[in-house]
Amino acid sequence: MGFFNSLLKQAPAVACVLPDSHAVIRQMVSVLGFDVVASKDYGSRLVPAINAAVEYFDAQIAAIPGPFDISAAQYTHHPLVHALFPTRQDISHALGCSRDIKQPLAFLAGAEQKEAFALLGARRTPHQPAGADGPKYCDHTVRTLAANETGARQGLRTAALTSLITSFGEHLDKLHRNNKLTRGEWNIENRKDFPVADGDKGKVVLAVDELRPDNLLQGLIAWLQRPAEHLQLRSGEARDAGAGAGDATHQIDLLPHLLCRDNRLWLVCIVRFPVAEGVAAIQNEPRQHRYIRI
Repeated sequence: MGFFNSLLKQAPAVACVLPDSHAVIRQMVSVLGFDVVASKDYGSRLVPAINAAVEYFDAQIAAIPGPFDISAAQYTHHPLVHALFPTRQDISHALGCSRDIKQPLAFLAGAEQKEAFALLGARRTPHQPAGADGPKYCDHTVRTLAANETGARQGLRTAALTSLITSFGEHLDKLHRNNKLTRGEWNIENRKDFPVADGDKGKVVLAVDELRPDNLLQGLIAWLQRPAEHLQLRSGEARDAGAGAGDATHQIDLLPHLLCRDNRLWLVCIVRFPVAEGVAAIQNEPRQHRYIRI
């Protein structure tokens, strides 16, 4: 925690809200480097940007409905689950195929946890025939497994913030590889409306000169100020009040869609299921290949 201890000592008047994970801290260090901490106003500049991004992610994630019980035993008893999964076996298949479930599920089983909570994503089956009895869904995938609902939501926030910082690091790598660019092409903040002074147009800059600690900090702050580019929740489709407002299809219509780093729209909710069912599902699948790229 020395990295953020240094940060907070430089910004005593600002409270920093951090995800409950060292992943974000490690990623910031790997992207910025320890030299950035030497910036005189480092803490006072970075902490508000982190807080703003965290607050945005938390507000988005809080709007995800659930938890819903997707135990196979509940398949015929819960209309929403029945409508979301084509068959009872699709629940086990979804758990067993999810790439991000194996390690945390083993941890929960080892800790004798009875239930697991996670984000469930599904996509509408394309090319459904006209007149089909309600929409069908496929590619069911779970992500950010945890022992409780709070942990699942916090895991999603950590994944989103880590992804944002990772994207910034990937952008820096591209700048390093190009090495020599014009001022107009050198856009560390990756803004579409990046302003270039008339006197700088056509001027060539070198990566070794531009990737200084202060510029790195300024660039990361700019990325933190645009969290919607990394995770965005879109409201479900509203229907007329009298058009089957209590049926399962209507409930699914109201589930939000998540747009994240893979640019795919996922119908999402928070779910829970027995750990034992998850373990059995993993054992019955030859490989885990489904994922939601946050």
